[in-house]
Amino acid sequence: MAGVGLLVLLIVSGVTTPLDNALYDLNARFWGYTPDNNVVIVAIDPKSLDTIGRFPWPRTVYAQLIDRLTADGVRGIGMDITLSTPANDPRDDQQVAAAIHRNGKVVLPVFAEAVNLGGPLQETLPVTAIAQNVAALGQVDVAKDADERVRGAYLKAGLGSPYWPSLALALIQLGKSPLSLLPGLRDPAINDASPYLWMRDNYVLLRYAGPVGAFGSFSAVDVLNGTIPADMLRNHWVLIGATAEGLGDILQTPESAMPGVEYQANVLESLERGYLVTPMNFLAQLLLAAAMLTLPLLLYGLPGIRRSGLLLLLTVVLVLVTSIALLRGAYLWWPPVTCLLVILIEFLVWRLLTRKRQR
Repeated sequence: MAGVGLLVLLIVSGVTTPLDNALYDLNARFWGYTPDNNVVIVAIDPKSLDTIGRFPWPRTVYAQLIDRLTADGVRGIGMDITLSTPANDPRDDQQVAAAIHRNGKVVLPVFAEAVNLGGPLQETLPVTAIAQNVAALGQVDVAKDADERVRGAYLKAGLGSPYWPSLALALIQLGKSPLSLLPGLRDPAINDASPYLWMRDNYVLLRYAGPVGAFGSFSAVDVLNGTIPADMLRNHWVLIGATAEGLGDILQTPESAMPGVEYQANVLESLERGYLVTPMNFLAQLLLAAAMLTLPLLLYGLPGIRRSGLLLLLTVVLVLVTSIALLRGAYLWWPPVTCLLVILIEFLVWRLLTRKRQR
């Protein structure tokens, strides 16, 4: 009972979270996969900047790029680019809106920001002319942990309630009814939130395909010039975003520093292939950890297990194997360090009491 009480305190405090994250990162490095090439990145890279000019680009460039992708028969387009400020010439916005309308499968980002320093959050959407022609809007909230690394994503988020799907989820749902059952850790407080708070829900951990460069990428200028064969784009998901350094869209992941558009590619690929990992909630963590505390009692006295050192080693191995088996077999993440710490403390107390009785 003392061990269960200690489990509650440690899980709630989050004191072992850095060690659990390190264990997840170590496992993730050996759990990569090869993308199916269904997701392609059209990159705003140094080559494109040298040819087209400095960023941000004129809206007419985006209109031409969308029309080119439409002619190549892409499956859908997700633009990880902000188009929330009206162009100097309203006709440029109309031109982009017309290109988006012709395609019919373009998703643009929405996010929250404070207009004034310290002021309330407001949702930032594309300009009206463009927003009225998109197939869907998707939030591009980035889930950073305390160490500033990005291990997961929120599939839903919004101001007051999480009603916006993520950019990747909005693409997957194009032409379909919204998915009724989404993976991810639910937020129990979403119904009691303030309308001025940015709420998140359905948190998932990512199984990254690998370090930066795992996904196929084409320079935006090459797509514009038609030098990329249409077969390499036809029926593919296309994500348009910045990859050039200095554009402020670089995220730190357990694998490597990664452009935001490639992070979105990992979310999209994992969502389509069912590779998203759901962290266990508090109650599930507690019940499983409490059950694992009985392992030493079940193993003690078995043939060949008489020494506390061997018993401790077997218990630690079984706890780690259980965590990894749930992760790789069921795509559930159970952080095991809290359970291991409590078991270690119990062994130390047991040894002290045993020596005291012997004296």
